[in-house]
This record gives sequence, C-alpha cells and structure tokens, in this order.
Amino acid sequence: MYNVYINERIIRFMDVKGSIQGGDLILRLNGTESATVIQQLLVAFDTNKMVGELYFQCVDINASWKTFCSLYTILEAAGGIVLNSQSDLLMIFRNGKWDLPKGKIETGEEKETAAIREVYEECGVGMLALTEGPFITYHVYPYYDQQVLKFTYWYKMSCGDNAIPIPQLEEGITEAKWLNSEKVENVIDKAYHSIAQLVKKYYLAGEL
Repeated sequence: MYNVYINERIIRFMDVKGSIQGGDLILRLNGTESATVIQQLLVAFDTNKMVGELYFQCVDINASWKTFCSLYTILEAAGGIVLNSQSDLLMIFRNGKWDLPKGKIETGEEKETAAIREVYEECGVGMLALTEGPFITYHVYPYYDQQVLKFTYWYKMSCGDNAIPIPQLEEGITEAKWLNSEKVENVIDKAYHSIAQLVKKYYLAGEL
C-alpha cells in the first residue's frame, strides 16, 4: 500500500485483495489508465473537499503507482525518529507545526547518511545510531512552478548525546526538544497529519 498526503488529505493505493477501513471514496484502477486519466481523477479529488480520504483499488498496483508518480517531480528526503536514553522523542517546531527532523538527500548521498546528517544539522545532537527502517512517507506539494512528490525515508535512531538540542534557526526551526510520551500526546494535534500518524505508529504505540 502507498499512502500519499496532499494538503492534509490522503490518497491510498492498495491491492484489490486488501481490506478497506474507512475511506470517503473508493475507485478501481486496472493499471492501464493513462497519466491523463489519473490526473483528471486527482483534479476531481482536489476539487471535492468533502472527500478527505480516497482509496484506489489497483488490479496492478505497481503500474498504477508508476503512472501516478510520472505526474510529479520526485524529491527524496530522509529523517529520524530519534529517542534518547530516557525514551524521549526528538521533535522540532517549524512554521507553526511540530515536526520531526528531516531534509533533502544530497546528490550521491546514501539515505542513512542523509538522515543522520539532517538530525545533526537541524537539532545539533550527535552520537546517533540507526536501529530500524526505513519507513517511507509520500507527500505532494507545490514547489515554485512544479508539483513535487516527496519520498521521505524515516529511520529509528538512538541518541547517546546528552546535549540540549539546538534548533537550526536558518531553516525556520524555532524549537528543538526532547519530549516524553505525555508531552508528545499533548502536541501531536499541532503536527502535520503524516507526521502525527508516523509518531503514533512508531512512538506512541510503543513500537520503538
């Protein structure tokens, strides 16, 4: 399954044999549809704000996903779901939202290296070790005159650095903090939907 976030709404690509839980609109794709047809469906979805969650049931999910991706400029990023020795989660506050540290993968850079680098640059903490991942989120947004589909590769990390996080102000980050599970629950409604779901699944659900 592929879950794509667009303006806090979600499109799910799933196999026809998969079970559907919820969903405001369910459409079937054979995998032979042209990019133009997919684009028309997306425009209709964007126009109808009453539909918060769209399911595409795919006969050939790989073909349908490939056609969908062809409509966008692809950008890859990496970030961290980082815990310290007290099992606190590292979160940042940027543009009025709580978020997780992440950033664009540089040309020729490995995903794992980028994830660690971005955590260090955005929060100033080191002694990071990857423990699991990646988990991928998909996010569509406008970037200048393009529509971008961002693939973000998330890694669980442990942090042995006791330093107080330092927000990277030049990137618009005004806070970087270690938050325990109670504090995370108190701020999660002020996070983007994709980040909230990631935190709930891999932190608040106790999977870390």
